[in-house]
Amino acid sequence: MSDDTIQALRRRIGELDRRPRQLTQSGLDNARAQLLLSRKRAELEDFINRGQRCQNRSDGTITTQKIRHG
Repeated sequence: MSDDTIQALRRRIGELDRRPRQLTQSGLDNARAQLLLSRKRAELEDFINRGQRCQNRSDGTITTQKIRHG
């Protein structure tokens, strides 16, 4: 084999070695995004529920039940 062929194979091996790390990083990025979405959804639900309780108090009623979706 020529030196060029060996160098090309080494480059290809290096690329293949990086793939699992890139896939792992993509998976971690996806997990982070999912966690962030879950947190933001919970914050929004809490904000909405607090707003509903405030509205109910203003008309003399109090809501004690929280409804969770998902």
